[in-house]
Amino acid sequence: MIEWTLIFLFILSHFLYYLNWDVSSEIYFNDNENPFVSKNQSFIIVFGIENQPKLENNYFSNNEIQIPENGILLTSSNKEEFKQRYKFPIVGTGNKFKTSHFEQYACYGKQNHKFNYVVGTISNQRDIDYEYRDSIGDILCKKLNKEEIHSNLKSGYKEGNYLDQKDVFINYANLTKLPEGVLELKNLEYLNVHSNKLNKIPEDIMNFPKLKKLSIGYNNINKIPDWIGSLKNLKSLSVNGNNLKKLPDTLLTLRKLEYLLIRENDFDEMKIDEIIKPFKNKGIQVQFE
Repeated sequence: MIEWTLIFLFILSHFLYYLNWDVSSEIYFNDNENPFVSKNQSFIIVFGIENQPKLENNYFSNNEIQIPENGILLTSSNKEEFKQRYKFPIVGTGNKFKTSHFEQYACYGKQNHKFNYVVGTISNQRDIDYEYRDSIGDILCKKLNKEEIHSNLKSGYKEGNYLDQKDVFINYANLTKLPEGVLELKNLEYLNVHSNKLNKIPEDIMNFPKLKKLSIGYNNINKIPDWIGSLKNLKSLSVNGNNLKKLPDTLLTLRKLEYLLIRENDFDEMKIDEIIKPFKNKGIQVQFE
């Protein structure tokens, strides 16, 4: 009898596991009748927002995710309650679909609110539109700051208030621009935004008069702008892993610059000694290899 009971429980557990594994979320845009099949459309699901509807439970059955017209779905469900598998009523739609895994967005600024989200895109390129994510992030941060919505995640900084923050690290976050709230951190001395999707050095960095160290490697930057010369307190600049071909003379005007990391760029190796010679003559340590 015990053996048969164990066999039954074994079969039942595997059957329930299979049901749970096979269920998915069906994505709809605007209403039930029109599935999410736009050629170039992005959406974001934001979890843990108080007083918002809960998502249907899809533990044992599919659920329909209704995306509002503005593409922003706020839900009080936690990310742990959402099974990240998707189905589309129209064949072929899934081939154009791309979604992130669960990620967290930090607002910075005075309160530094945070929220969990999933962002998805349907497009012919099948790339997640992180510019869309960043623009929506700014909108949601403003709503959180104005207390129009409330996140279940704890806000604030680990130490002190926003004026006490001297170091900010935002790595591997697919940033296309700096979050607006970061610009309020006027005492910032070290900004590390390596391994993102920045295609230029943001001019907003000029808002940090005390900045001593900037790490912006492994992005998609092909030029160091002349305004870099306005960062009078800059001691260290890391721009490795980008698409640079030359260094601007304005870098030589930075009297406090001590270290320059430029490896893994597109410099002409035949001319690299000529490029870095003026910096070495000024006593600046240049790391090329």
